[in-house]
Amino acid sequence: MKPGLLIISHGSRDESWVTLVEEAIAQTDWPDGVAVVSSYLECLPEQDIQYGINTLEAQGVNHIGVIPLFVSAGSTHADEIAYALGAKPAPLCKTDLEPFRVRARVYYGRPLDGGDVVPLHVCPSAMSSEGMEENGRAVESSFSAHVEQSGDGSESSSYLGLSAQSDRSCSIADVDSQVDVLLQMVEERLRGLGVRPDSDAVLLVAHGSRYEPFASRWNESLRRLERKLVLRGACTGASHALLCCEDIAEAVSRLQSVLTLGQDEIVWSGRAEQLTVPLDSFGGMDVFDGHDGGGRSCGEQIVERRVAVVPVFLSRGYFTSHVIPQRLGDVSAMYDGEALLPHSALNRWLQQEAVRLLAMMKGNVSQ
Repeated sequence: MKPGLLIISHGSRDESWVTLVEEAIAQTDWPDGVAVVSSYLECLPEQDIQYGINTLEAQGVNHIGVIPLFVSAGSTHADEIAYALGAKPAPLCKTDLEPFRVRARVYYGRPLDGGDVVPLHVCPSAMSSEGMEENGRAVESSFSAHVEQSGDGSESSSYLGLSAQSDRSCSIADVDSQVDVLLQMVEERLRGLGVRPDSDAVLLVAHGSRYEPFASRWNESLRRLERKLVLRGACTGASHALLCCEDIAEAVSRLQSVLTLGQDEIVWSGRAEQLTVPLDSFGGMDVFDGHDGGGRSCGEQIVERRVAVVPVFLSRGYFTSHVIPQRLGDVSAMYDGEALLPHSALNRWLQQEAVRLLAMMKGNVSQ
């Protein structure tokens, strides 16, 4: 067995987008003696996925671990790439992506949220005992778990009691450690924006999808992230909006209204996290009574409660620089156009995912 790793990202015409991704890959401490190639789904034809496959196979690699460098298992791109690589028999979404020419055995990894792109039942024994179809397409599945979805895919009840609210059943191995990668990167963005944990709320904005099961996967992933941000005290409340199909300016306004209303009035569809402590327990700035002869008034305490908008996008590009600012319009929000990279947490995650895939290869070969 000669293993190799193929890192697949979306791609962009924005050179700075590509640079941030390439720097992250170059700065990762990869396992010794393992060939690593980065490739892109779109916009970089000289470095496309077929190029990556060919480059690895030209070096004698016959077992390829694929790391889909996408935020969520809700990405339709992560799904169609898995299909085109032969890791699953059919895509869950319509795709124009043709099957790739690949002789090596393919092990398909996880996106950043640790979600399940290839279902449990799509396994080597169900596809091909040798990991190959007759047309030479690799069909190895790398997953050993399945995310449990709600029966109707709808939102859960309002998060008005975090202690009583639990995540839906999820059997993804080590999902918390996977989500922590996003958690660390988002927390860094909150610090960069100057978010005050005791008074400011956060709106996470992701690309999302309007189609099932992808929309549910996005919502589940983002809700887990919101809960962790609130419970860790990174912000006083959190919510999310999907750029593909939701009004993010309205989402900011609704979250702002959550900050200014009493807790008993927070009712909108479970999308906003409960504030961590009652609003009236916050400290704030003294309000002056307008008379400077008598000094400061010890009257009502108020605090400006702000909403920070954080794009859950891997790298800066068209969406963070143009689409999101345009969609926000003149709504009051803290936004600086920065994405999740650069961040050392991604380097650690890439290394861990590489080790996991290599262990999987070794385990399958020894069987």
